[in-house]
Amino acid sequence: MGIYDREYYRGERGGPGWFNGPAPWTRTLILINVVVFLAERAFHVDPDFIADWLAASPTGIFRQGRVWELLTATFLHHDLWHILGNMMFLWIVGREMEALYGSGDFIAFYLASAVVSTLCWALAHLFAPGYSYMVGASGAVAGVLTLYTLYYPRREILFFFIPMQMWVVLAIFLVWPLLAEGRRGQVAYESHLAGAAFAFAFKQFDLRWSRLTAGRFQRPRLKLVTPPRYEPSRPRTPTGSPREAVGALASSSVSVLPEEQLDARLDEVLAKIAREGRDGLNDEERRVLQEASRRARDRRSDRS
Repeated sequence: MGIYDREYYRGERGGPGWFNGPAPWTRTLILINVVVFLAERAFHVDPDFIADWLAASPTGIFRQGRVWELLTATFLHHDLWHILGNMMFLWIVGREMEALYGSGDFIAFYLASAVVSTLCWALAHLFAPGYSYMVGASGAVAGVLTLYTLYYPRREILFFFIPMQMWVVLAIFLVWPLLAEGRRGQVAYESHLAGAAFAFAFKQFDLRWSRLTAGRFQRPRLKLVTPPRYEPSRPRTPTGSPREAVGALASSSVSVLPEEQLDARLDEVLAKIAREGRDGLNDEERRVLQEASRRARDRRSDRS
């Protein structure tokens, strides 16, 4: 997870702008979906063009090579209620997941959920009789909703004006399409289940893009090191209490951590904050936060 994606650093950025506020990718995804939905109706786009070139179909993906349908289908919706439901859930849970993982890892997770869920639906319908196609962000949204529920299973939200815990909301989201008699052919329930399964694997095996690509796409950094001057050793008189000495030693050890190790430690601290809150941090973990924030400010001042 890049240090400039962290919530504490994003909060330091000033000035107006779409990407300077909280959860920029969540808002951008919602904006893209709404713009596409309105443009499709304002310009009277040919439904056959959408079905043949943008919506996901097993024939188009596997037999005609239109692999972009794995992604474009997730930005199309059948009707107003379809897009309202998906965007409502994305707005409720997407902001917190983006704050927890950082914008870069969040958008990578969302797009991967979209592709995986659409691919699984297409595989399930590859040998189904008749022509079928799929549109909608439900698979990707199911992934975000599942990831949120894995962190906060008992948090309550208003679901159709009724307070419900998240695990109940997720169960309804995943199970209802299977039980909705007469609508089974209209709901891509395989996509929902695949998105949820991907989210479980994402959290279980820590499939963050920043972790998987750590060190692979980063240019090596050259540093000038000045050799220390030799000075005869002299006995040092301890000052202060033993506790203060240990604290100073721990603080200095944090300040010399390489960037990659500091990022790894910071991931652990942020995960602990998500589980227990900031009050659960010990002194060393607080120093990790302070050191990461200091380095972020130094980088910002270097660029200005």
